[in-house]
Amino acid sequence: MQAVYVPADDMSDPAVSAILSHLDTTVILSRAQASKGIYPAVDPLRSGSKLMDKYTLGERHYVIAEGVREHLARYHELEDIIAMLGIEELSEKDRRVVMRARKLQRYLTQPFFVLAEHTRKKGASVPLRQTLDDCEAFLLGRYDDRTEEQCYMRGSMQEAL
Repeated sequence: MQAVYVPADDMSDPAVSAILSHLDTTVILSRAQASKGIYPAVDPLRSGSKLMDKYTLGERHYVIAEGVREHLARYHELEDIIAMLGIEELSEKDRRVVMRARKLQRYLTQPFFVLAEHTRKKGASVPLRQTLDDCEAFLLGRYDDRTEEQCYMRGSMQEAL
């Protein structure tokens, strides 16, 4: 594990680009995520791995991971429009993508065992298979009736139900 400090969060800095190009996997922490209360504050769109392909992960895992990233990317693209004009101005399809992306964003938070004493939230660990099942259910709209709060700082969605 190698930690790289990025001065002024400037990811376009040539030194940062040179270092990151040599790494197999990058986990980018985001001040914007932290300011929204999303912990761990990992930016899933800027983070990545050279091992994220269907041969390494398997078809199902790869398809679900790409679906989650697509939803989060579309939400990110629409954030300015939502801020200026409101969500009502989006198409029905985009509103659905935004709703699911916001729930996925909250689902990907994690109550840490080491912080349980401070947050009064029991720590959780979710097996990969359950995480994939939950993410697939979000993408298919099975949790469209759930609130964002029901998705935030939970273990699996089965526990949230």
